[in-house]
Amino acid sequence: MGKDRIRSDGLWLEIALNKILIPQIRPFVEQGIKTEYNNLKTSHNIDGQSTSSRLQRWPPRKVLKYENINGNGVHPKLGGRYNYALFDCRVTSHVDFARLYVENYMAKFNAFDDHCDASAVMALLGGVPVFSAAVQTAAGDVRMGRNDWAHCVFSKWDEAKFQQVLLRWNTL
Repeated sequence: MGKDRIRSDGLWLEIALNKILIPQIRPFVEQGIKTEYNNLKTSHNIDGQSTSSRLQRWPPRKVLKYENINGNGVHPKLGGRYNYALFDCRVTSHVDFARLYVENYMAKFNAFDDHCDASAVMALLGGVPVFSAAVQTAAGDVRMGRNDWAHCVFSKWDEAKFQQVLLRWNTL
């Protein structure tokens, strides 16, 4: 498979991912996020929590990124670290809850629409414990394949890689 064909096929994969797959699974992701958020409102009072009593990890291995909500990211850092004493840690919506799981640069969405892009959707499917282990694994596989393409690591792509990516999408 030539480099031009690899780039062309990869471009079609990226278009299919963003225009077909991601729009189809966003409602599933949003419903799962709502379910987990509502459960944590009841069990951990995350919508009324204070800085000192905030849920720091969920699941226990995942550090939640409170800098992504309530304008917390603008507070000055102390010694290169966030000063959580200044943070408003109340999680007042399922969208804010979702933002706790994504990297800062992905947390710009205000709804589960086109602004909640493929990277954010895959991070949510792979990180929020409401989704099954099978879904989390499939999302991780799709994300890795997408990252190889999006970051122009063309040396990793050939016909077999394209077929593997399509199988991962089908699994998801």
